[in-house]
Amino acid sequence: MRDRLRASASPRAFLLGALLVVAVCWVVAYGELVVSRGGSIYAILLGATALPAGALGVLLVLLVARAVLGRIAPRGRLLDHEVVIVYSMMSVAAILSSFGLAAQLLPNLIGCNYFATPENKWASIFYSHLPNSLVPFDPHGGENQPVSRLFYEGAGVSPVPWAAWVMPLVVWSIAAVLLFALMVCLASLLRRQWVDNEKLTFPLVQLPLEMLRGETAGLFFRNRVMWLGFAVPAAVHTVNGLRQHYPFIPEIPIIWSLSQFFHARPWTDMTVIFVAFAFSVIGLSFLLPRDVCFSIPFFLLFSRLQEIVASLLGRRLDGMPVYPAKLFVGYQSVGASAALAVVLLYLARPYLQPIFRAAVSGGRRGMDASGDPEGRTELLTYSQAFWGAVLAFAGLVAWSTFAGMTWYIAAALIAAFVLFVMLVLSRCVSEVGLLMLQPLFRPIDVLAVFTTRRSLGPANLTILNFLDGIFFRDPRGPMPVFMDGLKMADTVGLRRRSMLPAFAIAIGVAMVSAYVIQLRVIYHRGGLSLNSWFFMANPILYVRESAARLESPAAFDVRAPIFFAVGFAATLFMYLMRTHFLWWPFHPIGYTIGAAWPGIVYWWSYLIGWALKSLVMRYGSRDAYRRVRPFFLGLILGEYTTALAWVVISAVTGKPGPSIPLT
Repeated sequence: MRDRLRASASPRAFLLGALLVVAVCWVVAYGELVVSRGGSIYAILLGATALPAGALGVLLVLLVARAVLGRIAPRGRLLDHEVVIVYSMMSVAAILSSFGLAAQLLPNLIGCNYFATPENKWASIFYSHLPNSLVPFDPHGGENQPVSRLFYEGAGVSPVPWAAWVMPLVVWSIAAVLLFALMVCLASLLRRQWVDNEKLTFPLVQLPLEMLRGETAGLFFRNRVMWLGFAVPAAVHTVNGLRQHYPFIPEIPIIWSLSQFFHARPWTDMTVIFVAFAFSVIGLSFLLPRDVCFSIPFFLLFSRLQEIVASLLGRRLDGMPVYPAKLFVGYQSVGASAALAVVLLYLARPYLQPIFRAAVSGGRRGMDASGDPEGRTELLTYSQAFWGAVLAFAGLVAWSTFAGMTWYIAAALIAAFVLFVMLVLSRCVSEVGLLMLQPLFRPIDVLAVFTTRRSLGPANLTILNFLDGIFFRDPRGPMPVFMDGLKMADTVGLRRRSMLPAFAIAIGVAMVSAYVIQLRVIYHRGGLSLNSWFFMANPILYVRESAARLESPAAFDVRAPIFFAVGFAATLFMYLMRTHFLWWPFHPIGYTIGAAWPGIVYWWSYLIGWALKSLVMRYGSRDAYRRVRPFFLGLILGEYTTALAWVVISAVTGKPGPSIPLT
């Protein structure tokens, strides 16, 4: 009954959302491929975080337009719930244009051909296991084929060779849609547990909702403290951007690599560590619980201390494959993620068991306390969500088998990805507002706790090279956006079911738009002149690693299960301490992701936010936090808006923009 009293979506919201999805796809593509020079911190990545800068920046423009239209034609003014639909669609589009799909997919499908040589033997090792429908080049045609040379070296005004690309894009889009459908089903199943039962705070929805309410009430955008916070990153990035146009303007440095100051062991044995002033992260950390903001930098530094001690003791310091971490640190993170998954499922057990019984019985068994035993007010009914997840999982296994993998290996890898990566990282976003989603392991690293990677065989490793590069290593998919969108829908009184067509339209329009826009940019400019991470580093990481495993077999590494057990036990211990002692300062999520790339880039910004919040809470008056909170929201909005502005300026002028560490 309560859901009937909620607002429903209007066709104009879906239409406007679809149009802005195309705009966001273009902005993200230009910012991440053309303006960004490489990597993530020396770039402007507008779609790489769970709070996409591209979507938030366009939301600000949309709210300004809504305010103007409201004065001219009040009846045509967008309602709050319509803005939430449009914003959620733009967020999905930003993520799918970036690490969530297109920016990873296109170079990975062709890089293994362009960079293949007779010396590295990639063609002889992998090509015989590649179906023709999976890649745009001919697996029987040898290295460095014309379609890949044009992709990397640019074709000028020549058209995109669509004949070579259509089939691979269709086949991989089927896998992507199945994965995203699985995410939608899980989001629908978990929403009530996370929102109503555990009452997670969903930190990343605070700023969009504040902007929405502020545009209506006029409070947020009239707050001088907010504009003061906005001005700080805007001024810094404006100065650094102008330096790209006028070299005589001095630069304001915001990123340093501490590794450059170390010249002797054991210090040189530490994994890279940066000091970066990410204003958006400083602003966000002020909104988070202090134990989270403290735990991320603490466990990053703790991992570096472990490396120093290991070096002094003369231990092996080989790295975690394809990640910036030592192996013993990486497998602690694997164990920690497994423990988090176990805890999450255990906490949700009283909620999930009735849903499972109702789904398999097809009846009304398993009445829950909400009075909605079938989940009819959810995005999907419980039965639809449960069986949809089962079918999507089975579809992914079937797709992987069609591609050439052994079905049970594919099932094990996908299950590890869903439980230990997708579920855990989505929880990190909903509970502690983690912006960037990158763990320290892939599903194959979970299997390496029990067996060698080489035992999977060349056929499985061939397809896994692509899955790792496209989905598994940087799992920045849209599931957190689905969860945040449902939370925002509740806040503005929108029927949750209205979000389903919004998500579906956004996925479909974003996939097609991102493919077309990015392939046009790539074939015109050439991948060699674009973002070096997407086009030169990421496409060869997994092929090179798998080739080395197959050519030089390694024995089972007993350190993997040992440090997995250490991480698992340590995380359970921290959960127990956190449950029983209010003074306990460490959050298990900080241990899980502190040593990963988000910790490496953001640790300093989290530490600043923690220190500032601690000072305010300790020495400020009762409402001091409320008074200064707009300043930190302004830091986020100012950095994101300036990033979007510099992408547009770079597109107009043809000159590079500043480095803005959004991820």
